[in-house]
Order: sequence, then C-alpha cells, then structure tokens
Amino acid sequence: MGKHTIVALDDFWVSPPPDFDHEIIEYATTGPDQLVERIKPATIVTTAAMKVNRAGIEAAENLQLIICTGTGSDHIDKVAARERGVTVCNVPAQNTDSVAEHAFALYFALRRHIVELHHVTAAGDEWPKGHVFRKLDPPPRVNSEETLVVVGYGAIGKAIERMGRALGMQVLIAERKDAQQTRDGRVAFADAIKKGTILIVSAPLDNSTRGMIAGPELAVMDPTARLINVGRGGVVDERALAQALKEQKIGGAATDVFETEPPTGATSPLLEAGIPNLVLSPHIAWYSSKTKQGTLKTIKANLEAFVSGQPINVV
Repeated sequence: MGKHTIVALDDFWVSPPPDFDHEIIEYATTGPDQLVERIKPATIVTTAAMKVNRAGIEAAENLQLIICTGTGSDHIDKVAARERGVTVCNVPAQNTDSVAEHAFALYFALRRHIVELHHVTAAGDEWPKGHVFRKLDPPPRVNSEETLVVVGYGAIGKAIERMGRALGMQVLIAERKDAQQTRDGRVAFADAIKKGTILIVSAPLDNSTRGMIAGPELAVMDPTARLINVGRGGVVDERALAQALKEQKIGGAATDVFETEPPTGATSPLLEAGIPNLVLSPHIAWYSSKTKQGTLKTIKANLEAFVSGQPINVV
C-alpha cells in the first residue's frame, strides 16, 4: 500500500491520525476558485460544505476517496465520482439530536417572538408603557394545541417526532410527496401540509424533493402555521416563502439552510429587510459537542475501513 495524501478542504474536521502511512494537507477553508489546484495531489479528500465538482474530481488524477464530513452529500458530483471510480462516504447519524433540538429552538424563537422581544427589552422604551404583550398577538399556542407535521422521516425526522410527542404535540408524519400509496403511520403529503400548525422539514435535497414546498403548498397551509427548515436549502422555494410571509399567508418561518450558502442579498430573498415573522440561522443546527466527537471518530473509521479494502458509509 502506497502513502496516501489526505487533503482536508476545511480543516475543522481533521480527524485523529489514521493508522496508515499518510500525509495531511490542511486548509482552513477552500473557495470555488481554489478547489482544482488544492485537490490535485489528493488520494483522499475530506469536505464539510465545499462543493467538489466534476472539474475538481478530474483534476485529482490519483483521487480514490471523498469523505463528506456530515450526513448530506449533495455538494459532491457523485456521477463524476462514479465515472472515475472514486468512492464517496458520509458521516451519518452524528448530528441527529443537535439538528432536531435546533429545529425546536427555531420554533420556540418564532412562536414566542424571542428575537423581537430581546430588542424591545434592550431598547427599554416599550416595556414601561405596559403593552409589550401585544408583540405576541395573536396569543401564541401552547404545545398541546399544536399539530406538528414532520416532512422527511429519516433519523432526524424520527428525533423530531420523539421530541414533539414529549412536548405534548400531536405529531403527523408526511408521506413522500411523490408516493403512489400512503404507508401505515403516515399521512398523504397534500393532507398533512393542510393539517399542520407546525411543519418541520428535515428532508435531504434530491430530484424528488427540490422545490417540494413552494407557492401551491404554502397557499393551502393553515394561515397561522409555522414552517421550519433544517433539511436542505432548495427543498423549500425561498422566493415563494418570502412572498407568503410578506402577504401573511402563513404565520411564520425559520430556516437554518439556504439554496446558496452562504446566502447574500443577491442569492436569497429571505435576506431582504423587513420580512415579517422570520428567524434565520447560518446552517449551524448540526453543531454540538456530541456531533463533533462522533464525527471525528467516524471520519477516522471511514479512512481506515477504505484503506483496508472494506469501505463503510458509502453513499
């Protein structure tokens, strides 16, 4: 076995040294214009969010393995990887609790207007007038009054279901939008989105989920419903969502993910000033001590399993 060159495109996720002959080239971050040059010497690449496209894969003549340091792998051109015989692995199930908890953090911040009330309290001029509670009008529901619809029923979706039930919510599991039949324990997608007072999206992005929630879906939701996306940007149509919020067709929305990341005013209409009842976070739902510890161990396991000829977590 020859010496491997591991290129870490974002070195936050450099694992404990694997037990084989190697060198590691680490970069704090990598931009799109730096990918081709940096990936060239690699036999193995690790990447958190940096897109590894066909040009990058073809530039690395000796590339054998790409490790996505999270669950999602939609930032890798897997078609190009397969054509070149490059294995792609991910790190599954390490961020499950963290993402589910963040979804509820966004939900509570949205329902209780926490961000707005922080600024009102810090300003100090409205509380003395005695009308701060009007910032919450109409009065928010309590958990036992909520119907939570889980859209995307993988490990994270199951954790969201468990937490929702623990909070006393009624929980519905939405069937896949393109499903021909509704499985036991699920509700047809079209019916579920009408019944929910909360919709939490934890679906991955692929051809079947891209734009899954757009104008037509938002139009039939409960006008007080709140939509939270901790799945992937692109599953929810951002332009349609921004318009629905402006027109108060739904009660509010929160998202941790964007179609283009990091978003700018030019790429995401959700960054437009003045959109009401909206809470944003910067794709940070995954981050926790448990996630980091588990991820580093799994990256090391992926590396060693691949080199031993028995790759794991292949996507």
